[in-house]
Amino acid sequence: MAVFKMWVLVCFFVCLFRGSTVTAQSADPLRFIQWMTGDILSLPQEALKMRSGLTLGVTTVGILTVSRFDNRFAWRAERFADVTPYRMRKVFHEAGNVDIVRPMAAILFVGALIHDDVYFQDAAFTSLESIFLANLFTNGLKLVIGRSRPSAGIGPDSVRPFSGARSFPSGHATTVFAFTTPWLLYYPGIASRSLFVLGVGTAVARMADGYHWFSDVLAGSLVGFGTGYLLSRRHQQVQHGLSMVLSVNRFSIIWKI
Repeated sequence: MAVFKMWVLVCFFVCLFRGSTVTAQSADPLRFIQWMTGDILSLPQEALKMRSGLTLGVTTVGILTVSRFDNRFAWRAERFADVTPYRMRKVFHEAGNVDIVRPMAAILFVGALIHDDVYFQDAAFTSLESIFLANLFTNGLKLVIGRSRPSAGIGPDSVRPFSGARSFPSGHATTVFAFTTPWLLYYPGIASRSLFVLGVGTAVARMADGYHWFSDVLAGSLVGFGTGYLLSRRHQQVQHGLSMVLSVNRFSIIWKI
């Protein structure tokens, strides 16, 4: 019941964003299929870019460096668990549960299609797609890396590829940041920023109850945020960029605002 109330509150905040809607142009529902196809096909090209390689390299080095302090962060997280009720931490756990968040994001998207607010539809679709793609990437890393959870009691250096261990990265952190980031970028403001409380709370709760190391939740947060950020910027560019329309008897350029 507490989780249900929390998600009702989240949906209420999201619906508040409509008050600052920016007018969008394309109302063709097929654009979402085109966007998803284009996003998937562009992945190899984006991965080969120098900037993408440098970003991935710096991020990897940063996470490896931070992982040296996982034991210290785990001790601090345990202290957090001692001073907070489990019911509150459980709410944050469920805030990153993909089996809950994904249906909620789907409901928001379907609900958006009923109304004529195209910009809100774009944000809802981007958030839903972000959850799918981010979790796909995270699950692939979990499978390959095979890091043991803190609750296993064998330390943060226990990494056995394809062993079935699924600590790195955190799927809950991935999910909550993948969901909230597009809303922040489509509707920047106090209401959307407040959704990041869910992300921080989920990350801390996952550490406090022994599900993840700090580097796990950091990596998951970066995957979720990065996916949401890239998809949002890509989709906004498609909607608000320069488009050219060639007709039979004239050539016209339409600027979408």
